[in-house]
Amino acid sequence: MAGLEHAKLAQNFEFLTFMTLKSKILIPVFAFILCFLALQSCKNDIDINANWKEIFIIYGALNTNDTVQYVRVEKAYLDPKTGALQVAQIADSLQIDSAIVTLSSWAGVDTMKRIFYVPKEPGIFANDKNPLYKTNKKIDSSKSYTIQVHNPKTGTKATASTNIVWPAVISSPVRNSNSKFSCQTEFINITFVPKNNSFAYDIKLTVYYDEFLKTDTFTKISKVIHWNMVTNQPVQAGVETRVLIPRLAFLQFLSSSIAADITLNHRLKKVDMTWYGGSQTIIDYISVNQPSIGIIQKTAEYTNITGGYGIFGSRCIQAVKNVRIDPVSVILIANHVETVKLNIIP
Repeated sequence: MAGLEHAKLAQNFEFLTFMTLKSKILIPVFAFILCFLALQSCKNDIDINANWKEIFIIYGALNTNDTVQYVRVEKAYLDPKTGALQVAQIADSLQIDSAIVTLSSWAGVDTMKRIFYVPKEPGIFANDKNPLYKTNKKIDSSKSYTIQVHNPKTGTKATASTNIVWPAVISSPVRNSNSKFSCQTEFINITFVPKNNSFAYDIKLTVYYDEFLKTDTFTKISKVIHWNMVTNQPVQAGVETRVLIPRLAFLQFLSSSIAADITLNHRLKKVDMTWYGGSQTIIDYISVNQPSIGIIQKTAEYTNITGGYGIFGSRCIQAVKNVRIDPVSVILIANHVETVKLNIIP
C-alpha cells in the first residue's frame, strides 16, 4: 500500500509541477525586476515597488476516481535587491508555513493536511522542501467544491470553485481487463460517452513487453513504452465520441520505440489504456498557455483563483489495465513491414 500511495503522490506531484511550470505567473514578476534594474541604471530615484502584498499561487485538479486529493499552494515573490532566479532557490520565498487549506462542499468542510514530497528533480525553483496539501476525502461527482487558502497571520485569503468531471462510459477498444486489444483492422476504434462537466480528453496507451537475447531466452528485461493516442479531443457531455486511430500510426509507434537489433527478440505482454477527462477550467488553462509559434510571443494569463493566481479544476482518470493483445494482432505486428525488424515472437 505504501508503494501505491507513493506512486499516486508522484503522479499528482508531476501533474501539479507541470501546471506550475506552464504558468506565466512569474513573468510579470521578472519583467518588474528588469524594469527596476533598467531604471536604476538610469539613476532614476523613483521607487516603482508597490507596498508588499501576499499573493497565493494555487494548483489543484480534483479526481473523482482517486482516493487521495493533492493541492499545491505557494506564494508569489518579489525582492527589489535580489534577482528573481536567485530568490527562486530559497524555499521560504515560495512557501507559506502558516497557511490553512480547506476543501468544502454543501456536505461539509475538510481541512487538508500539509505533507512534504521530497523526490523532486532539481531546477529553477528550490527543491529541498516540496509541500502539498492532502486529503483522503472521497470526491462526490454530484457536488461542486470550493478551496480556500487562509493565512491567519496576515489575514490573506484566496478561493476557487470547480464542478467535478464525471466518469465516461467506455465502449472500445477495451472495456475492462477481460477485453483483448486488437489492431486487426485498418483503424483502432476509440468510442466513449463523456459525462457531466467534461470538455476534452487525452487517451494514452502503455505497452509492456519483454526483451531478451536470441542466444539467451531465460534472461529477459521487462520494458514499458507510452503513446499519446489522443490529445485534447473536444467532447460534449452525453454525446458519444468516436476517434479512429490509424493502425499504421500504432505500428510506427512500436517501430520507433522498441529497439531493432538482429540479436534481440521481443515478446508483447499486455497494454494499459488510460482516459484523462478535463473540466473546462483545466482545458482553458492549457489552451491559453500553449507555446506561441507566431511573431508575437506574449500569451494571455489565465486563472480562476479569486485573491490569487493559478488554477483549480477537475479531471477524471479512468484506466483499463492488464489487457492482453489478441494473438492475431501479435502475428500481424510480427510480420508487418513497419515492425518486422523488431523480431516480435508469440
